[in-house]
Amino acid sequence: MSYTDQDVREGRRLMNEGCENRLVIGDKLLSVTPSGPDGAFDQYCDEIGLSPRTAREYRHTARVCTPPVRQLVADSGVHVSYSALREGARLAPSGKPYDQDYTTLRSLLQEAGGAGIGRISAPQYRRALGIGPGLQDLLDPASDMSVAQYLGSLPPVERDKALRELVEEDDAFRDAVKRAMDDKRRRDREGRTGCGGDKPSKAQALVRDLVRLNDQITALMHRYPPSAALDFTREETTACVEALGTVEVLAMWIGVRVKKDAASAARRQAATPELVGV
Repeated sequence: MSYTDQDVREGRRLMNEGCENRLVIGDKLLSVTPSGPDGAFDQYCDEIGLSPRTAREYRHTARVCTPPVRQLVADSGVHVSYSALREGARLAPSGKPYDQDYTTLRSLLQEAGGAGIGRISAPQYRRALGIGPGLQDLLDPASDMSVAQYLGSLPPVERDKALRELVEEDDAFRDAVKRAMDDKRRRDREGRTGCGGDKPSKAQALVRDLVRLNDQITALMHRYPPSAALDFTREETTACVEALGTVEVLAMWIGVRVKKDAASAARRQAATPELVGV
């Protein structure tokens, strides 16, 4: 093991200090701009260098997590992160916090104390509340937990179930995942060819456009496999034939242009005199 019990205690102490600092910032936000206009609140956040969205979260969590609750957590000797306290304060569809007065957290603290458990994690707390992290929070770049981290925090059985339900039952999610993977592959190809910059050359721009066109053509063929029955009307057949003619012309143009420019580049390279040091 690469760390000691002392390292764990020191790390938890630092995390507790960070949690306390966030709650104190929330208290300050409550005292300065408890219910003022958003413009004044945003201006104050700008003055202290804090994101308004994060500031609203701090303020809300501090309002729900009252000093008696904070003292209860401190006296329990059980490590509870700020992320966990934030989850209890998060508003349910009813408009009330998921853990009103932190009733569930109090029970978890008692159970942890009796069992000698040293901490209550945010995923454990969410499971006790029967909720998952807010999707908006997971997708927020400033969030302290990503979708991957959330799924990784789940027990293997729950994680597999969540992934299976998303991939097998949610067509929109599956399509979004495929688009994201295709987009990543396209960016990787553009990066390898040097055409992914802000101001690519004309050659790089052509390569970029052809790479994207290739992805569109591949996706088109996958949407309409040979097994798919297609009953065209006369007008639809005419439109397809016209489109096919354009694609054939494009293929010929690409072949001629690429071969021509490649040959010109080869001739220029051959004509360049080789410098010999004396």
